Amino acid sequence: MGAALRPEDAVWSQLDRFRRRVESALEAVRRAADIGPIGVAFSGGKDSVCVLDLVRRVVPDAPAALFDSGCELPETLSLATSMRVDIIRPRMSMLDMARYAGWWEYADPVDRGCAFDAKAVLIQEPSEAFVVTRRLRVLAYGVRGSESSARAVHAATRRELWQGADRTWYLMPLAAWDERDVWAYIASRELSYHPAYDAMAEADIPRRSQRVAQMLGERGSGWGRHALLRRYAPEAWRALAREFPALYRLS
Repeated sequence: MGAALRPEDAVWSQLDRFRRRVESALEAVRRAADIGPIGVAFSGGKDSVCVLDLVRRVVPDAPAALFDSGCELPETLSLATSMRVDIIRPRMSMLDMARYAGWWEYADPVDRGCAFDAKAVLIQEPSEAFVVTRRLRVLAYGVRGSESSARAVHAATRRELWQGADRTWYLMPLAAWDERDVWAYIASRELSYHPAYDAMAEADIPRRSQRVAQMLGERGSGWGRHALLRRYAPEAWRALAREFPALYRLS
């Protein structure tokens, strides 16, 4: 048992409440499978690990994809490979955009202040490519309503399975889960998870603040991704901060 897992996770996994949530999630996956082929958007975080396992319990050969920002932790890519997840690279990486536009005080930009829609380039376009090339009808992803008020509204409005304007169906099997359910599921299924969680637990970072994300993002302060990176991967942090000095103020 890694440092991220706790004895109470195994206890929680025995509760009827947890078992009902797992069965509800599996039933949502079965309903989605009746619509057509399912793929999984995989980030390397604990929620996407659970979603991938839930979907493959119903559809064992379901494809999955990690949309590589160009700033992923090496362990994220290794975990994805070990779980048979495709790695899709966008037309520009986060580093490409940051250097071109001079983000975070990069010293030699091509066009300082040039506007990029990072979400479109790094997530939306690769997601569309994954759906089209794999001929998917349903895309599953790991959103939980308990993560934030915005996600709570999203989950309550959409429920577990909904169709977007692009006619793709979207599956959120963890919509009603909380953090205890996620770790209980990982413990009960003995799933592999990102080693950053063990490192963050050993550093006494509270569970609610533990995040696995790419090394650069448009936000980062306090217990944000840059602060976590500084503690979890200090060498990688120093290399980034030398190139993007403003990151020191964001951690």
